[in-house]
Amino acid sequence: MEARQIDIVTIGFVFAAMPMIFQLGRMLFGVISDFLGRKPFFILNGLVSTVSNSIYFLAHTTLEFLFGKVMEGMKMASLWAVNRAFLMESSERKWRVLVHLRTVSYVSSAVGSLLAGFLVLLFFFEGALLLCVLLGALVVPLSLLLRSGGARRKLDMAKALRALDFRKRKKSFKDCLVLFFMMGLSFGFVSGFVYPLFLSHNGFDAGTIGLLLGLQILLAGLVSYSFAGRFEIRKLIVFSGLLHTFTLISIGFSSSFIAGSLVVIYGAIEGLLGIGQEGIVSKITDEESYGTDIGLLWMGHNIGSTVSLAMSGLIISLLGFVAPFLISALLYTFFYTTYYFILRE
Repeated sequence: MEARQIDIVTIGFVFAAMPMIFQLGRMLFGVISDFLGRKPFFILNGLVSTVSNSIYFLAHTTLEFLFGKVMEGMKMASLWAVNRAFLMESSERKWRVLVHLRTVSYVSSAVGSLLAGFLVLLFFFEGALLLCVLLGALVVPLSLLLRSGGARRKLDMAKALRALDFRKRKKSFKDCLVLFFMMGLSFGFVSGFVYPLFLSHNGFDAGTIGLLLGLQILLAGLVSYSFAGRFEIRKLIVFSGLLHTFTLISIGFSSSFIAGSLVVIYGAIEGLLGIGQEGIVSKITDEESYGTDIGLLWMGHNIGSTVSLAMSGLIISLLGFVAPFLISALLYTFFYTTYYFILRE
């Protein structure tokens, strides 16, 4: 988007569209998958991935990029509406299998980021996006090899709508929903486009940015796999939260080599954060409605991300990059301090 002359404020608003599209699609797909099974949504993910990357390849205007973000949101929704539920239904050690899912996601994203940086240098953005189109298409035949997964029963819309009514949930579930909103609000200020543009403004080229972000995500995967199940969730959330706050403040006030180094180091903290989040999901969801429960729980997170992503471009243009990192760090303190007492109860 920056290469095609889209300004930073507009980039923020375009990126803000995805979390809400993602959440709405995730809720719809999650509820339906509780009745009809998970497999069709893995296939849908491959199809929509091909479409969204094709749109980015052709896009030059804000509206075209916005349409691409909408399709990307649907792509992510079709995957994350069912992947956790698919694995939890086939495993007794639910927390560990969810952390392993995070690990695979981190490692594959790291490889993708590393490759993307070099592909952009060799074949420009257009060539890198064409490869993404082909990879998305490969998801379709691979998905056909999966077992169906999930309870296959007649779709009852009245029952599905009742399942979406969070007012009937336990108090602990409602508390988690609110606090996930705070987590999403915090993360939105430093997600999406913020890290790549921050590194770009500190003098790093596309290849180096891909390398740094790839190493960050790879480190997150290694940490999440290595430390899964080794800590009590409550203590892990507070410890990783303190590290998150300290490191983001440091990144905001750093520049050049130090900034790049801290961005990579943050990957270890992201891995710890992921373990805590998956621990909460594994404990607070119900086996009869995994797809619906997971979607509701993350609804607050994505609403918060939408708000902060929409604000981040404007804040950066007015106050510089230090502001979103500082705001994110301070907002997250509310999440982990409150969660500590909720989990103790």
